[in-house]
Amino acid sequence: VVATIAIFGLPSVVLGTVSPIAVKLLARSLERLGRTAGRLFAVSTAGSIAGTFATAFFLIPELGTDQLIASLAVVLMLAAAAVALAQRLLLETVVSLAVAGASVMAVVSLQPETGGVVAASQLQNWSPVYRQRGSDDRTGAPSAGQEGYKVLYAEDTQYHRVAVVEDDTSRYLRFDNSFQSGMFKDDPFDTRFEYSDYLHLGLAYQSDPRKVLFIGLGGASAPKRMWRDFPGVQFDAVELDPDVVDVAYRFFDMPRDPRLNVEVEDGRRFLAQNEGPWDAIVIDAFYSDSIPFHLATQEFLQLAKSRLAPGGVITTNVIGAVRGSDSRLLRSMLRTYRTVFPTVAVHPVRVDGDQNLDGVRNVILVAGEGAAPSKEFLNERWSEVRRLAPGTVDLTTAIRDRWDRPIPTNDVPVLTDDYAPTDSLLLLFG
Repeated sequence: VVATIAIFGLPSVVLGTVSPIAVKLLARSLERLGRTAGRLFAVSTAGSIAGTFATAFFLIPELGTDQLIASLAVVLMLAAAAVALAQRLLLETVVSLAVAGASVMAVVSLQPETGGVVAASQLQNWSPVYRQRGSDDRTGAPSAGQEGYKVLYAEDTQYHRVAVVEDDTSRYLRFDNSFQSGMFKDDPFDTRFEYSDYLHLGLAYQSDPRKVLFIGLGGASAPKRMWRDFPGVQFDAVELDPDVVDVAYRFFDMPRDPRLNVEVEDGRRFLAQNEGPWDAIVIDAFYSDSIPFHLATQEFLQLAKSRLAPGGVITTNVIGAVRGSDSRLLRSMLRTYRTVFPTVAVHPVRVDGDQNLDGVRNVILVAGEGAAPSKEFLNERWSEVRRLAPGTVDLTTAIRDRWDRPIPTNDVPVLTDDYAPTDSLLLLFG
């Protein structure tokens, strides 16, 4: 916020003075003042509407944020230079042209090129929730002990700044300022982040899954792992951003197979248009700094529930804390889920014995109709699954750490289509 104000605050104020100055210059008499002002503000309003749509649907996807800002700076400076030149103001003309050139050079010099290397500090993970797996020698944060990442891909889409970077051992997908998913380069099916393993929990609660739906694809860590380990199961995945689907195929070895069907669509719209049913629905579309609220409301959950087969479950990856000042978002979602499902199991993702449930982390919710099975029963069922599919993930820790203690929700709202203050709940994160 501070950086945005510092960079764009003064230019926005100055640009705001253009309209009243234009009215003063064009209104040659008091009688024409109202008509002149009306015409100018009509043009301004039309330009604002056109600019909003053009920026979101064309300029950012085609040019990218950096090039777009540079282009705006150049256009403004060239316009200023043209006016100054018309008024024979040599100094102002030279200054405007110099600023235009400097804007282009600055942006170009700061833009990491594909194939180049950026320092690890430049791609610091702002989100504390995408923690690394802590098993064997595959430990440590991204680029731990290394000087930086190799940039394989970096583009602005309609929804994110999407980047693919890699270090010596792993490849990562980034959305904006945080890591979204990752894989080990020597085994693309091995999940790099702990929470990806926890998304398998729904298959422990569901006795015999035949069809599974993923809402949110990312780097396809969980879908492709399940596709490999459960050859008798049909998987569908829905992803809003077509560029992310392309990245998953190109850089993260997502298989092209009829048993892993990928649709480019909004998850809620897809459910409205397709009856299923699915034995398990996995929702992995939330981020640490933004939540598509329409995938978190009571009405959405009622729709998703209607698409479940008998005994089906919904597994959701939520960013939040179980206790403390940062827990309001999770508790609000938990309260919402409980209005639709009689049973909602809470599985905080714990790494390396971390017991601090006041901290923001991935928390997996598993919601269904029946009573939650005991931890012993779940472990026995998953042990049998692993006997039949030896390569699948170990859920012993995830099951053991299920949070069975009461979580109060009377002080947080039920999220509905009419009222879902997810952004304000996210702002409470420290």
